[in-house]
Amino acid sequence: MTAPLDSILSKRLIFVTGKGGVGKTTVSTALGLLAARRGLRTLICEVEPKGEVSRFFGIKSGGFVPVNVAENLDVMEMSTEAALYEYLKLYLRLPIPVRLTPLAKTFDFVANAAPGVREILVVGKLCYEVRERHYDVVLADASSSGHIVSQLSSPQGVGDLFPIGLVRDQTDWMLEILADREQTGICLVATAEETPIEESLELNQRLKEQTVVSLVAAIVNKVIPSVFSNLERTTFEGLSALLDAGVELGALDGLANLIEATRLWSSLGERQESLIQRLRSALPKQTPFAVVPTIPGVHVGLSVVTEVAETLEVELSL
Repeated sequence: MTAPLDSILSKRLIFVTGKGGVGKTTVSTALGLLAARRGLRTLICEVEPKGEVSRFFGIKSGGFVPVNVAENLDVMEMSTEAALYEYLKLYLRLPIPVRLTPLAKTFDFVANAAPGVREILVVGKLCYEVRERHYDVVLADASSSGHIVSQLSSPQGVGDLFPIGLVRDQTDWMLEILADREQTGICLVATAEETPIEESLELNQRLKEQTVVSLVAAIVNKVIPSVFSNLERTTFEGLSALLDAGVELGALDGLANLIEATRLWSSLGERQESLIQRLRSALPKQTPFAVVPTIPGVHVGLSVVTEVAETLEVELSL
């Protein structure tokens, strides 16, 4: 049987999305590292350009033109304006103007007046990289859960507005790529908290109803790790019960704060496990699923990305 990670990285276009703050950029980059290590030509595209992926690798923001950051690994940042210029050059054979300001103003006017224009340029650029086979894997550090559906549904929406002609031809090949389960998929990222889990459940439903893209994986990030053995947990529970009963612990009285802290930690862990199982049970049984613990003492940089990648490799290789 194919390992879950191999199944994920066999896709050619993966949209990594989730509620803001859950670590989707870290997960996108970690998956990119794993793909590159397997010898796959990999592109990580930061759809909402903040330069975070570039900073992971210690370089300045690379912009719209892909920049190589490691063997088999390039990164880029999306620009709808640059994507428009590229489209005009490739498909309409129009030279890129020396002065971009007039065209930029016209684009802003059209994009604000016509729904889906900006979104389809984003999706179109990603699909173009897949169609032209510039890379084996394109990982989109995609928009948050509040915007990803409108992006992925934009080819269908724009295509419906233009039933024939050049625009319809363009949206048709994009839809073919997006709908192909062998090529394209969504990776949901959440944290084990009420709101991110709820948003992930809602997003999964909306993706099924409003887009043609299928779910490829779900990852719960920043989970509080279990630090006590079963024997230690049983011991603490016994001491907690004695404290609740008002029993004087004598020399052990100084452990009261530690016992309370342990009780709180266990309670948080149980709550997180409940939320994780809630998400897991709502997804198809065959969906690759991984849990990534929070990494204490490490907050940003390539070190945390590497640790997340190593965890995903273990979790998704079973």
